[in-house]
Amino acid sequence: MRKHFLFLMVSFFLVAFPLLAGAQGRVTVTGSVKDAGDLPVIAATVFEKGTTNGTSTDADGKFSFSITKGATLVVSCVGYETVEVKVAGNKPHFDIVLKEDALALSEVVVTGYGGTQRRSKLTNSIAKVSEETFSVGVFANPGQALSGAVSGLRVVNTSGSPNSTPTISLRGGTNWDGSGTPLVIVDGMLRESGFQDINPEDIASMDVLKDAGATAIYGARASNGVIFITTKKGTSGQAQINFKGRVGLNYYYSPIKFLGTEDYLTYMRKAYNETPWADKGMLKAAQPFGTGNVYGEDGSKMLWNLMAYDPKYDFLLSKGWKTMDDPVGNGKLMYRDTDFKSYNMNSPALTQDYNVNMSGGNDKGHYYASFGYNKIEGMPINMYNERYNVLFNGDYMITPWLKSISSFSYNRGNWTPMPYGQQGEANYFGRIMSMPPTARFEDEDGNMLLGSNSGDGNQSYNADKFWYDYQRDKFTISQNFEVSLLEGLKLKGGASWFLNETVQEYMIKDYRTNVNSYNRTRTTYAGMNRYFSQTYNATLQYEKTLFDVHNVDVLLGTEIYDRAYRGFSAQGQGAATDDFADLQLTLNGEGKRAIDSSHERQRILSYFGRLNYDYDSRYLLSATFRYDGYSSLLGDNRWGFFPGVSAGWVFGRENFVTDNLSWLSFGKLRASYGLNGNASGIGAYTLQGAYANADSKGNKYFYSSNAAFRISALANPGLKWERTRTAEIGVDLGFLQNKINFNATYYNRLTMDKYADFTLPSTTGFSSVKNNNGKYRNAGLEFEIAAKVMRKKDFSWDVKANIAYNKNKVVSLPDNGLPNNRQGGTEIYTGRKLADGTYETIFVGGYQEGQEPNQLVAYQFEGLWRSDSDVPDTYIDRSGTNYKGLTIYSKAKYDSLTDAEKTKAWYVGAGDAKWKDVNGDGVIDARDRVKIGNMTPHWFGGFNTTLNWKGLQFYARFDYALDFWTYDQASPWYDGCGQGSYNATTNILDSWSPENPNGKYPKYVWADIFGVSNYFRQSTLYVFKGDYLAIRELSLSYSLPKVLLDKTFLKNVTVSVTGQNLGYITAAPTNTPEVARSNTYASGDGYGLPRTILFGLDLTF
Repeated sequence: MRKHFLFLMVSFFLVAFPLLAGAQGRVTVTGSVKDAGDLPVIAATVFEKGTTNGTSTDADGKFSFSITKGATLVVSCVGYETVEVKVAGNKPHFDIVLKEDALALSEVVVTGYGGTQRRSKLTNSIAKVSEETFSVGVFANPGQALSGAVSGLRVVNTSGSPNSTPTISLRGGTNWDGSGTPLVIVDGMLRESGFQDINPEDIASMDVLKDAGATAIYGARASNGVIFITTKKGTSGQAQINFKGRVGLNYYYSPIKFLGTEDYLTYMRKAYNETPWADKGMLKAAQPFGTGNVYGEDGSKMLWNLMAYDPKYDFLLSKGWKTMDDPVGNGKLMYRDTDFKSYNMNSPALTQDYNVNMSGGNDKGHYYASFGYNKIEGMPINMYNERYNVLFNGDYMITPWLKSISSFSYNRGNWTPMPYGQQGEANYFGRIMSMPPTARFEDEDGNMLLGSNSGDGNQSYNADKFWYDYQRDKFTISQNFEVSLLEGLKLKGGASWFLNETVQEYMIKDYRTNVNSYNRTRTTYAGMNRYFSQTYNATLQYEKTLFDVHNVDVLLGTEIYDRAYRGFSAQGQGAATDDFADLQLTLNGEGKRAIDSSHERQRILSYFGRLNYDYDSRYLLSATFRYDGYSSLLGDNRWGFFPGVSAGWVFGRENFVTDNLSWLSFGKLRASYGLNGNASGIGAYTLQGAYANADSKGNKYFYSSNAAFRISALANPGLKWERTRTAEIGVDLGFLQNKINFNATYYNRLTMDKYADFTLPSTTGFSSVKNNNGKYRNAGLEFEIAAKVMRKKDFSWDVKANIAYNKNKVVSLPDNGLPNNRQGGTEIYTGRKLADGTYETIFVGGYQEGQEPNQLVAYQFEGLWRSDSDVPDTYIDRSGTNYKGLTIYSKAKYDSLTDAEKTKAWYVGAGDAKWKDVNGDGVIDARDRVKIGNMTPHWFGGFNTTLNWKGLQFYARFDYALDFWTYDQASPWYDGCGQGSYNATTNILDSWSPENPNGKYPKYVWADIFGVSNYFRQSTLYVFKGDYLAIRELSLSYSLPKVLLDKTFLKNVTVSVTGQNLGYITAAPTNTPEVARSNTYASGDGYGLPRTILFGLDLTF
């Protein structure tokens, strides 16, 4: 370890030397870079061929830097063809015109381990994420910005929390449920924590490696694709300082609308009065809808803002109270509204994002240094996520043949979770927000009140009783050396360390649980987790052009990856005071304290290689391999070999194309095939088995009064790699002088030896063991198009779009004797009657050979029984959806039952739901459900557009998902009166009643689940097409004219206003439409994305 430390420190010392410029034999070159329309090309790269000496063009497309006399100048920019110019003379000046390039052919993509490839020669599916994806909005996690950015990459924002991590999958994922997170590589080093705490402003480029021909070089960890992030580096030329600031406001939004107080009281009191199983006495009790609430001397003990009207309380009418007619009596009610958002939501919440960076360099070296700060407040009380980022990248030519490349980054994250006592986001944004609107959270003088209890009450009341100090610290330090052995032959060696440490402390102080009691447990916790990863690799690379047309690039390498983990936690309770969160102050009695520690270590040894060859840039071939050894696997299964091969033909350069198809600017066919592995989900020691000295409840094992151990987990040495085989074919095209660029890809990915838990007989003493359990296929199409719609002197308009189709299918499962070797699923009728008089059934969903998983089934809602007489006398419902398991009959049949039989039955009538009897036997049972369809989108993608006029720019970005179904799990809970007295949605305004016989929704009753379960069953009444269009960003910016800045020290000033996450166009009335849900009912459906408006200022010095 000490040697490693010295190695890194010496390397950083070398880079820290002043970056000295070369002197003799040099000349300063100046010039300008413009496009065919005579517009300046900003940020074009201009460098001396064969060196790293270079610069970038400024806002006017101009450049100036020093190069060696007689050298060749290389000018390139994304979207344009590269130009080379020979330098002659002592004071050369060049006015260079770049031609637009089909498919951004000069664009360079990262292929891994220092490898890059021009898109024109690329034989694999590697997509580059555009710069605007990260620079327009503000993100706590850059993964949140990827929605719709890359074809085939599905990003699901499951929560609007600033602490959340989006779910990312590529081409349908390789797991049974369609998940599977791509491998994240940052500057060549595995980022185990994914995108968390990465500063989007430090990202120079992001490349998504999709097919196995490209990902095979990362072997066993890349079956779900690879996302390669390259951070910003310095360039030669004048030093530059940039500042970027964003301040924004986040607003709570939910498509779910609850009844106002007067409507709530009308419908709830009527429901209680008319529901047979409701206790009528509650109408006069101290309830949210009852008139038994008593206003005391100060009103502090009163829980609900509702009373029977009494003139002596008229003084309250000037303090926000109102009156209404009692819907179930002759008197009047007196009530006051409560706006729960004011007490439970921090809306608007504040977003802040500030970044400063400086960069520069010369022919000896380059540097980039940055500092970033981001803080986003959450909607729930006291929630936030705060991030600090420091990054330094530097390179230095120690000698003409030795280059040092160094990087250091520090990321710090602080955050607070959901308010204490909350069971989850669904509860907070559902149950709490659906509280009876008569809840009393504040008295008439503005003093804060708790409400009925701490769980569902006023979350601001106890906010200062829960203390959290959560912090993540991540250090990355890497050092690489590049040795030029011969012309075209380079040896590279590097070491990278990644320290990821989390420390969490909290204290739960004394807090009020309801109006009469407190929780005085005073729980204190402290825990620490530390991951330390080391990566050491070496590569030998040879690049050569032979006979002007044969281009060869060969790479061989080896890598060692070593990750160690340690964790420690302690918890206590019963401290004498709220003032000190010190574990030593907690009680030391039995059961009052707990302590634990854990350790883990994993290692991977790898050998890899890559060959790229092309003939005259027309006929392309690439091959890769990786040989991985994992410490977590055992015996002969430890090692895996993962090859990949791809080829391409640039037919657009053939004479028969150029002579006959003038409208075709570029054309390329490509194909690839490769193999990846996967051992994710297998712990460092899982397969070795385990012993324990106590059961799951902590009861110790003894043998003859001596401490004993039992096997707690079975050894599993036979588990093998999952293997993923991918084949694809694609075409890249450019049209109309490169104004339109298009590519299409078909892929077919088969994952074999899938991991799954295999159920064991109970006699073994174990419930299951993990095994290699079948095959799973993803197949689909991807399309991308980019169009330069208009190019004028002062105006330009660009449009980009992508769409992908993917379908997952179970190919094979272990033989279990069931049809399709089914695992799980729901049995439903087909509607076909068999010869023996029974009815045919099938199983839908679960995992079945030849079928798509993740299917939705539901009872088919066929309207309402408009009158009691409409119900057939023979009607029976044995679906079991009633809470007590009652059988539901027609009213006529129910009346014929004995008193004993009636205790196990109920009846339907006017205003109740009518369900489809699939098999037509007159009985509704659980098999009378119907298949709705898939809950995983088949089509998804995104599009964006950019319009520029002089210094004004408008940018818009959208993403979408199509062809899937979802279930609104929250509204049935609200509308079915799931919590007895909580509020319902405005759907109930259109429910059946004698006054509204044509209502859409079933009649509103108290606790529907105790009756016929009109709402408390999964039905098509709340099934929606999940298709959505997300309005992700709309941004307007203005850059001040350069003529105004020429006399200042500023090079650029840009102001902007951006709307972020502005909503969804969708039929599904859910907080999180990106998530398809299938629960029968729940007290909420999650934390929706807040709507944000951002104000920005960018400065360049």
